[in-house]
Amino acid sequence: MSSWYRPDPLTRDLIHLINARRHDHGDSELAIEVLQALLDQEREHDVLTVLAALDESMAEWLFDLLAEASCAVLIEGQPEDKDTYAILAALELPLQANLPAPLGLKLDPIATADLLRKHLHLSIGSVVNVEPRLLTDTTLDFLSLQKMHEHITGVASSQRRLPIAARLHPPVESTAFLFFEIVGVPDTDLPKALQEEDCQGLIQGIVSQCPEVSSAPHMLEAPSYAAYAMFDAQNAVRLHRLADETAAVWHDLEVPVRSRTIVHLHTQCGNGVYMPVWTDLFDPDLPEDHGPIWTSPDVWVFTADLPIEWPGEMLTNRLLAEGCARFENHIVEAPEN
Repeated sequence: MSSWYRPDPLTRDLIHLINARRHDHGDSELAIEVLQALLDQEREHDVLTVLAALDESMAEWLFDLLAEASCAVLIEGQPEDKDTYAILAALELPLQANLPAPLGLKLDPIATADLLRKHLHLSIGSVVNVEPRLLTDTTLDFLSLQKMHEHITGVASSQRRLPIAARLHPPVESTAFLFFEIVGVPDTDLPKALQEEDCQGLIQGIVSQCPEVSSAPHMLEAPSYAAYAMFDAQNAVRLHRLADETAAVWHDLEVPVRSRTIVHLHTQCGNGVYMPVWTDLFDPDLPEDHGPIWTSPDVWVFTADLPIEWPGEMLTNRLLAEGCARFENHIVEAPEN
C-alpha cells in the first residue's frame, strides 16, 4: 500500500486560505499570521514555491500579504491597550552618476526621521527609526524576507537595534533604498501617494545630507513595504548578471559567428507571477535541430506590483550597450495553475 503524504498544519492552513480567497471569503489577518509563522520557521522558499504555482491575481494577492507579513508586526502590550504596529518601509531614490568609491550614502538618522515624519504625515506619537545608510540593490540581494521579518520583530519587542545590512555593495543600477521603521502606529497602512511639495521637501532634505542622491523629486514614489524594495532590487541585480553572462559568452565567440548570432530572450509578460527568465544564443547557419550554441541558467524574478513587468526591455538595453544587436523575444506564458 502506497504511503500518503500528509501536509503539515501550516501548509494545510495556507491551502485553506488560498481556496477561501478563490471563493471570495478569504481572511487576510489569518493569512498574515500563517505567513509569519512560515517565516518564523525559515520556510520562505515554501511560500515562494506556492507563489510560482498561482495564477496572476492570486499570486499578486498573496504577495501583498507576504510583504505585509514580513514587514509589519503587532506590538504586544497590555490587554486594555489599543493595537499598535511596527512597520519596516522603504523609499526608492535615484542616484547620481559616477558615484565615488568607497560608497558613502550616509544619512543623519535623526534629521531624516524628522523629514519622514513631516512629509509622510505620520500619526502623532509614532516613532521613526532610519537606517543610517542608503542600501543599494546589490546589498539587498543578500537579504531575505526572513531576515527582514526577524529585524522588525526585534524592533517590536524593544531588542537592541542592529543594522539591516552589514556592508554596502556597489549598485548595478542608479537607485538606492532608504529603509526606515515606523513604530507605534494604529494600523499597517502606508501612504498611498505623495504630494508634489512633499516629494520636493523629502528630496531636498535627503540631498542636503547625501549628495550622491540625484535631485529628482518627480521620480519619488510613495513608500512601500521593504519587501517590495528587496524584490525590486534583487530583480535588477539578477537581470544585470544574466546580461553580463550572456554578453561575455557572445564576446568569446569567433568574430564571424558573433556577427550572425541571435540572442533569444525568454521572458514573461504580465504582473503577479514568480518566473524564470533565460537567454539562448543561436547561430542561424546551423541546422534547426542543432539547438542553441549556449543557454544561460534560469534567473528567477517576481513581478507582483513591481516595476519590472517585462524583463526583456532591461535585458535588451543592457545587451545593446555591450554590442549585441540581434534579438528575438520569446514570451513565456505562465500556467494558470
